[in-house]
Amino acid sequence: MRGLWAEFLMTDTVATLVIRLSQTLDAASEKLVERRLLFELVVLGLITREHVLFIGPPGTGKSAAVKSAAEQFQGRYFEYLIGRFTEPSELFGALDLAALKAGEVRPVTQNMLPEANIAFLDEIFLGSTAILNTLLGVLNERRYRRGTFEKDVPLWSCVAASNALPEDPMLQAFADRFLLTSFIEPVSDQNLTALLSAGWTQAQGELGERPEDVTPPLSAADLDVLTQATGQVDLSDVLEAYAHILRKLRVGGLMLSDRRLVKGQKLIAAAALLAGRDKASVADLWPVIYMVQDQGLQTEVKDLLATELGKGENALLTESVSYSSFGPQALSSELVQYGQKLLQEKPALPSDPAFEIWQVKLEALLIRIDAGFPEGEVPENLAVLKSGLVASVSRDTPKPAAAS
Repeated sequence: MRGLWAEFLMTDTVATLVIRLSQTLDAASEKLVERRLLFELVVLGLITREHVLFIGPPGTGKSAAVKSAAEQFQGRYFEYLIGRFTEPSELFGALDLAALKAGEVRPVTQNMLPEANIAFLDEIFLGSTAILNTLLGVLNERRYRRGTFEKDVPLWSCVAASNALPEDPMLQAFADRFLLTSFIEPVSDQNLTALLSAGWTQAQGELGERPEDVTPPLSAADLDVLTQATGQVDLSDVLEAYAHILRKLRVGGLMLSDRRLVKGQKLIAAAALLAGRDKASVADLWPVIYMVQDQGLQTEVKDLLATELGKGENALLTESVSYSSFGPQALSSELVQYGQKLLQEKPALPSDPAFEIWQVKLEALLIRIDAGFPEGEVPENLAVLKSGLVASVSRDTPKPAAAS
């Protein structure tokens, strides 16, 4: 990784921090199966001081990724599951009764959101109007206000989660404050064993003595250095290319708010910094995918911008770059590769105890193919593989005995 920085015109301090950050991401990806992408986006949000939104079912590692990032950056962490009856005081602190008796409105913010560096708010869109209005000031201005009381908030990034995006226009406007959006799916069938192994390793650590983390965490000062270095990245070579992408999106009917497209430049700069460049190139335009807050549109945009985003490259944020260009063609290639591997691993005899395990994996793959591609739109190479898989299952399925 050090050689990557040979031509980077900045201090050794920044280079060292990025190398340490790379080690942190590698360590996190071993513990969070198929969740490196989440960790990478949280890191991107922290460095750019922007907010991140995860959409997906419960129990898919969202809070674990955020909490792990908070631990790695030694930030003060606040987490809360919001419900329809959650009171603002549960997030921002209850009123100081002693101060109230003296006629002063002053909340007790110790260990609450107004004093956090990293916040994770689950089911964010269930928050009341009072909660969301207060959050707007915190997210946009880093200021907490309650009556005449005001307080600066040391928030680096707020990560929010929800099962689905809201349909209410007012809530959609609130969601626009989160610059990065990722849609989370459960761990794939082929990585279930790895998930179970990682989960059991973690459980053993909780039940016994936890091993020491060999990767030292980064401090708030370290994060400030990376943020300041991001602001020094030269974007002059990519402004027109970025504008071209935005024009293509508009032609395709996708309008990003002025706020999002302007702030998107910070993501490009951070991508360049973490790739070892002090001048952004077309290889750093990939974050635009995560600025799109619609799962279906993200897929469409990947195809629309296949030429531009196909040039994405980053040795540190590997999963983020991979997913940003992972449209139907890439999905087809992955499924074909996995299907061919399964066919090669097929046990010779149906009586083999491993045959049932293999058959379940094969049927799960067929389900993924049907879910990923509508009828009649399956790519030719994948259609050929699917036919072979169906034939393989049919051959080994016992036929019912003929009626006498």
